Amino acid sequence: MRKLYFFLPAVLFVCLSSNSQSPVYKITHSYFRSDPFETTFSAFVSHLLNDPALTDKVLEKKTDTSLFLFRAYYKNYNPFFFKPKKVEVVLTETPVSLDSLNADTIYTYQLRAFTNDTKEGAAELKKEFEKIYRRHKGSFNKTSYTESQPGSRLPSATYNFFDPLHGVAPFAVTWAGPNADKEMCLIITIRLSTHGNKAILPIPFYAL
Repeated sequence: MRKLYFFLPAVLFVCLSSNSQSPVYKITHSYFRSDPFETTFSAFVSHLLNDPALTDKVLEKKTDTSLFLFRAYYKNYNPFFFKPKKVEVVLTETPVSLDSLNADTIYTYQLRAFTNDTKEGAAELKKEFEKIYRRHKGSFNKTSYTESQPGSRLPSATYNFFDPLHGVAPFAVTWAGPNADKEMCLIITIRLSTHGNKAILPIPFYAL
């Protein structure tokens, strides 16, 4: 029995150490100009809000009745292989249910690339969607695929990528559209929490 007591902490240490090398960090650095995992969370937010490459900024600070929201458009930034008509960045707090009794919030960090709803535009966007899935699926513990119901007001499909020991997928890629403006959208989503002014992967199964 004593051997088991020594074995379990060792296994947990190995799991947590490997988790610290999550592919989410490399993905975030590749797609986003402001990286929440490279510095303190407050420094990341300051860098994002004050990025001179952004225009049309909208900021809604957290209050007793609403959660934090920031969105803006890049003037000239595109980390994708296709050429979108516009690229939007969004950082928002999102409520998440941990179980039937508890709830929490996480941060959802998104890059949204829009293109016109033409045959060529939709094909390029969905090709990029599948390319991102193939490139990263082997780096994660598990992936899942969901589609909107037939006849949905906004058709969409999403791949979620899961890390071990975490209850929420930290990375997702989505295509959606056409929307009311006859646009298609490719969305890169990073989900994260904070601890001690540092960004961490969301909803760990272990106590911090």
